[in-house]
Amino acid sequence: MTDEQFLKAKNCETREVYHSSNRLGYACWVSFFPGESGRWYITFEEVSHPDKPLQKMSRDKWYSFSVPLGYDKSEYLMEMVIVESVDGMKTWNVISREPCRFQHSAGSFGQARTKDGRFIRFVWAAYSLDDDIKPNEIFYASSDNGKTWQKQAPLFDSRFVSYAHRLRTLRDGTLVLALPMCPAFSVERPRAAKNLNTVSETLMHLVFSSDQGRTWSQPLPILGDQGVGETDFVELPSGDLLFIASSMWPRPGRQVIYRTEKGFIPGAFESVTSTYDFVPETVCITEDGLLVGCHRSTFSNTQYAFSDDGGLSWLPIKGPMENMGRIYQPWIQYLGNGSFACAGHVGGDEPISGRDNDRDQCVMLHLFEIEVLKKTKATDLKVFRDFDKETGRYKNEYTLVLTCDGVPVAGKEIEFWYAERDKPGYDTWGRHTLEERMKMGGELIRVQTGDDGKAHVKLSQFDKIDYIHHCIKLVASFNTDGKYNEYKPARSLQYQFYSVMYQDPPLVHR
Repeated sequence: MTDEQFLKAKNCETREVYHSSNRLGYACWVSFFPGESGRWYITFEEVSHPDKPLQKMSRDKWYSFSVPLGYDKSEYLMEMVIVESVDGMKTWNVISREPCRFQHSAGSFGQARTKDGRFIRFVWAAYSLDDDIKPNEIFYASSDNGKTWQKQAPLFDSRFVSYAHRLRTLRDGTLVLALPMCPAFSVERPRAAKNLNTVSETLMHLVFSSDQGRTWSQPLPILGDQGVGETDFVELPSGDLLFIASSMWPRPGRQVIYRTEKGFIPGAFESVTSTYDFVPETVCITEDGLLVGCHRSTFSNTQYAFSDDGGLSWLPIKGPMENMGRIYQPWIQYLGNGSFACAGHVGGDEPISGRDNDRDQCVMLHLFEIEVLKKTKATDLKVFRDFDKETGRYKNEYTLVLTCDGVPVAGKEIEFWYAERDKPGYDTWGRHTLEERMKMGGELIRVQTGDDGKAHVKLSQFDKIDYIHHCIKLVASFNTDGKYNEYKPARSLQYQFYSVMYQDPPLVHR
């Protein structure tokens, strides 16, 4: 299914939120979050020339930070700014401006407004130029609308540093912070150093607060060892959380974090696909479960995408969405009733000095609506191995069952792929994706469902095999190419079955 068949974007608008009065302007790295009574907030950092250059950082700090030429901000004035809108994001006013001493970035991504009217923020303390600030002292709060800020207790051990990235509030008021962490850096171990015995030393974690940010849980690792330094998530109708690893990372994927009575438990990391070469880096979810996301852009127009299957696959949103201009490091929010807003800054991760262009970096907002033209139906595909009661054996025959909301789906094509052990495509250790394995080898069979939603596959060539370790791996798939517009795709689990399959006979008493 293409995006034009499924949905239509309309009422697309680009608004400027903040433009620095300095030249060249440097206002970037946003957080975007709601407050009480319809208020909205965007926070960012602004860097400007002070009347007199501030003290330059030491050579040792510069070395440990691994700062490239043109990115040293220690002599500039850096401020963390909060702007507020009380009129539906039409106008924005500065309500807080906090000078801060950070190199490269203060890390203004992880910020929120609590239900009791406080601001909380998490900074990149590892980049602090203040020797009194420890790298794990990342948490600050303000109870006077951003006029003053109080440092809070550290969240983790001082042997680590973090880069707080995404802070969102769940429906019950729980605060969830996505917190990538890595070993602390120093002159002996600069930021750009890496232990080659690891896949990645930067690992994503979550911390939770159920009391409006006053206390926080211990960091919970998620997304495996994928080395994901940025992620975003949505709260599902069930209360579970769905996290997305975008196509910025080597293995784009998703992970459900399950809500339980005693806290959250990570599920398995799953690979995802996109027909447009990108999986979005910021996501939101509608009442109907449609995921809408955005991917950064430096020089081209920003890219938007949607997923109708829980983030397992993504399609681009075209049309007027392609003409809203570019924003970098986006943060999207769903406003309800089909309306969306996405904040970010113009430009990229650019140097503060020596820039070879005259582009100001300013804070922008994309607003748009999406009308769903055709809702697809969820499907479920299961595989059962047929059993012969007379012989007490499982046959090399399979029944595939395709349903939609528990009702059989008739007259639809199902793909059944299998590969034999020790032959191309079998992939004993799971080093390749299914698509890669299908190209390597194996056999693909296409079957049709009957009125009962069932299709049947016979692999009778394996009936005469007596080698007990001979086996196959198999997967059944439905509508992965979008052939049936009214249905969502479905894929079975991967099964591994022995060709000779019957239970050991009872022991005979001797």
